[in-house]
Amino acid sequence: MPVTILPATLRDMTYVAVNMREADRREIRAVFPGTDTAIGIALFEASPGLAWTAWTGGSPVCAFGISRLFPGLGSGWAYGTRAMAAAMKPVTRFCLRDVAPRLRRDGFRRIEVRSAIGHDLSHRWLECLGFRQEGIARDYGADGLDFMTYAATRERRRRRHEDVCI
Repeated sequence: MPVTILPATLRDMTYVAVNMREADRREIRAVFPGTDTAIGIALFEASPGLAWTAWTGGSPVCAFGISRLFPGLGSGWAYGTRAMAAAMKPVTRFCLRDVAPRLRRDGFRRIEVRSAIGHDLSHRWLECLGFRQEGIARDYGADGLDFMTYAATRERRRRRHEDVCI
């Protein structure tokens, strides 16, 4: 099934948030106690011009992007529905071929991501994108949930993982 990647709209991001996978919901709810709709709104507002949705079968199945923290530093995020798996190869290609060069042109030095311990699919995807594990953020989320910290920096030369990931 073809996958289309579009600039995110508030409607599409909230649709994906309301229908997100349980692993994504558990991870996001550990650091954001709001409703699923509020999650979509907050990430949309925090990521002007740096948020996208992937569509398959006429519906958005994944939302992803970068929130600017301060000049040169961003926080990456992604969440999706159970149908997200069908979109991951095109999303990975888009991130490597379009998003990463744009972030470099826009002066980002570092993109960091925190992902809940045990969210192995997320960890593998981040590594495919060239993120490196930096450590464990203990007691980071609600109820003491530990998170892994990942980062991609412009100083690190990442290996191309396209043969493995896409």
